[in-house]
Amino acid sequence: MVPDLGNLLSRFGAETLLALAIPAILLADLVPGRGRRGANATAVGLLALVAALLLVLFQGSSDGAILTKLLVADGLAKVFRVLAIGTGIVAALAALRWGDAERGRAEFFVCLIGAVLGACLTAAANDLAMLYIAIETLSIGGYLLAGFRKARVEGSEAALKYVIFGAVSSGAMLYGMSLLYGFAGTATLTTPAGTSFASLEGASGAAAGQPAFLVAVVLVFAGLAYKVAAAPFQFWCPDVYEGAPTSVAAFLAVASKGAGFAAILRFVGAVTAGTTPDVTATAGDVRTILLVMALVTMTIGNVAALRQNNAKRLLAYSAIAHAGYLLLGVAVTTAEGATAVVFYMAVYLFMTLSAFYMVGLVEKQTGRADLDAFEGLGFRAPVLGVCMAVALIGLTGLPPTAGFAGKLFLLQQVFEYGGEHDSMLFFWGGVIALLNTVVSLGYYAKFLKVMYLCDLERMPKGPFAFAGVDKGLVLALTVPVLLFGLAFAGLYDVASELARGIFVAAGGR
Repeated sequence: MVPDLGNLLSRFGAETLLALAIPAILLADLVPGRGRRGANATAVGLLALVAALLLVLFQGSSDGAILTKLLVADGLAKVFRVLAIGTGIVAALAALRWGDAERGRAEFFVCLIGAVLGACLTAAANDLAMLYIAIETLSIGGYLLAGFRKARVEGSEAALKYVIFGAVSSGAMLYGMSLLYGFAGTATLTTPAGTSFASLEGASGAAAGQPAFLVAVVLVFAGLAYKVAAAPFQFWCPDVYEGAPTSVAAFLAVASKGAGFAAILRFVGAVTAGTTPDVTATAGDVRTILLVMALVTMTIGNVAALRQNNAKRLLAYSAIAHAGYLLLGVAVTTAEGATAVVFYMAVYLFMTLSAFYMVGLVEKQTGRADLDAFEGLGFRAPVLGVCMAVALIGLTGLPPTAGFAGKLFLLQQVFEYGGEHDSMLFFWGGVIALLNTVVSLGYYAKFLKVMYLCDLERMPKGPFAFAGVDKGLVLALTVPVLLFGLAFAGLYDVASELARGIFVAAGGR
């Protein structure tokens, strides 16, 4: 029961660094000299995030349990931890560029790093109690960041809605976790290779035939679905994204969603593992629930986005729709499906951050976030207009972007599962997903219309005043969308290796 601290630090040195960075930022903010306080907190926060990213990138990964069964440093944890920390760095830079953190840089970085830490622990959690604590750490940081600009009524309203919906989903999830613990006699999710302790994965066979077990699974999944804004738990998303600072909305759209899907993959893999008839029946129920939720989520997101004129609300409904696409990969409960989810989350990071960063730049320049603020952007700032177009085309899922490859892999798994198991539900699910992709083109094209098909005589005069650092960051986020769209084989192989082990116990290959 005593953890190997050396092994812990070698696998989770990034999380240790982030935890130590929080008091370090507060201490740095106490250094005398009014003009240096904000700079000190900023330097410590950015340095901690960059150092944590390097530690995660260059550390090894294994399937063994770390910290007395609570955390697992496997490939799945690694990819989503890199995603969370990388998104935190972009959000921090965006907040500094747009003045989102000017009212208290130390407080902003404490909340941001706390949320990043929660996202990293969520991705690596192998225990129900650790999973709950990690999600709450992520959520509390998100609540505070959403309402960080206290002078704005919209921000306070967004934070309040986020807290209320979060409390309800958290209570449902905790109750479901208590039921699962009663069924399994353990809070551990899976049994990593080389270990022999009891886990929910091993105990699910005896409990899976009971209706209450499926109820417990649904309750836990409800809490996780809230984090990824999946229907019917998506109500908070548009209001929060609109009211929160744009840098925070970008962080929630990527890091929070990524951590949630890492937890969903582990949880669904645990409750559908095994080959006994009871487990097989429960796995079929879980697949059906996930598929229906995926289709409802993407349909709600895409149809509601058609009516939006605010860019942040539109991207919020886009994020809801993409949660539905990602749930398709989870619904097939195969190793290849998990690979498709990891691949799509990687490219989704670049597409979404690029789009949100462009929205933030335009909002700072014009003081507005509606679509009319983008009028003539393709002519007034050609490079940035092309970058925005590439990000939107990628989110639509059209070639030659990485979004096309990502949706292709997800839909391929759905149709293959429907063919192999003679499931008309999955076949028609794939068809509905394709139709949703067509619908999404309708609202993404709104951006392209105002950017390139505007009335030149009515177009605002003068170019957009974008700094070189903003152009560089936008290009850094946009180029991979094209690069991985043209050469996606390497990234897919990496995703396959990192997702290795998910759903294998269920015979998912």
